[in-house]
Amino acid sequence: MKKVFLLVATVILLSCSKKGNENSTGAFEENNLEIDTVLVDSKGEVLMAGTFLGVFDLSEDKKFLYNFDGSSHQIEVIDLDKLVLDRKIQLEKEGPNGIENPNGLLDLGEGRFLFSNFNSWTVVNQDAQKISMFNYEKEKLSGDSLFGKEDLNPHYLFVEGKKEFYTIIDQIDQNSTTIGLVNLDTKTLKRIEIPQLEKLKDFRVLMTMSGSIASNKPVVSMYSWNDKILIGNNAINQFIIFDPKLESVNVKTFESKLTPNQKTPNEKVEVGSIEELIAAGKKLNEQIDFKNLNWDSDSQRFYRLSSISLPKPEGETINKADVFLTVFDKELNMIGEMKLDGFTKPPVTSFFKDGAIWIHQNLNDELGFIRIKVLEN
Repeated sequence: MKKVFLLVATVILLSCSKKGNENSTGAFEENNLEIDTVLVDSKGEVLMAGTFLGVFDLSEDKKFLYNFDGSSHQIEVIDLDKLVLDRKIQLEKEGPNGIENPNGLLDLGEGRFLFSNFNSWTVVNQDAQKISMFNYEKEKLSGDSLFGKEDLNPHYLFVEGKKEFYTIIDQIDQNSTTIGLVNLDTKTLKRIEIPQLEKLKDFRVLMTMSGSIASNKPVVSMYSWNDKILIGNNAINQFIIFDPKLESVNVKTFESKLTPNQKTPNEKVEVGSIEELIAAGKKLNEQIDFKNLNWDSDSQRFYRLSSISLPKPEGETINKADVFLTVFDKELNMIGEMKLDGFTKPPVTSFFKDGAIWIHQNLNDELGFIRIKVLEN
């Protein structure tokens, strides 16, 4: 890859008219958006983060982005303040310090990284030395049990102190309605039933053929909020709120004026061929897609992107979409939304830093970000 010297590529100011705009509501009627595009200096190195951000995490202060490159088994360390590749950390796939093939990466602080997959987690230090490992297929978690084909989804939500994490208890051929709280030190599992997740069963597609099982399920994400756990998904415009202290569950449902408030379920949940699975998944994926929730501690607001895929003309290979931005206050009340004119690609990965939403962009195989900042009047 070529070395990139240009860091700030564009700056655009978009204003929302207070007189009423069919593409914006609520808080956005009195705000401007500042949008710019930045490129990361790869120092002449190949950065797989430029192609795709899948297994990655941010440092607690959000200065560094850690991306795992599965082809080389390296952690690409990106300095987000300087927009430059800081270093690469070489890891081992197998052997005494091997991390296997992880699906998740979490920065535990103090130079420690946790890698997770569907049957284990491994902690290594920045010198690539293994600190600990637990395989819950070979060793049993204490406390509650996993049953049948259940596993722990490898995308963990760590709570304060990073000694415990929440995750979905998953099963490929079933709709998941249970989350788990796991203690890293005691290797203890606590099962927590979330019956409100049952509604997501209408938005999955399951194929069983010759003893093999494949599925397309809604994406479920979890967030910490006021000592509570928020559970969101990409199919329904709502958040489930779990209070660990009261062991209570509530639901906040929102009404958008600009987009549908949920996907339309497929007529068939169970299909009998790969072709049917692909077609049913495509139908779901082309509908409204609610992305991850981003918190801004300065404005005390949440921001969430969503998108609706547009029909792809014959011969076209690039997916295009209408993109929307929604804002919630600190009590998770929806206070505004707007269509982002000029955005034509569905945002796949985003995070919040320095008062802006950073959206991953592959810019000619270089790592870039579009940054959106809401300017309050």
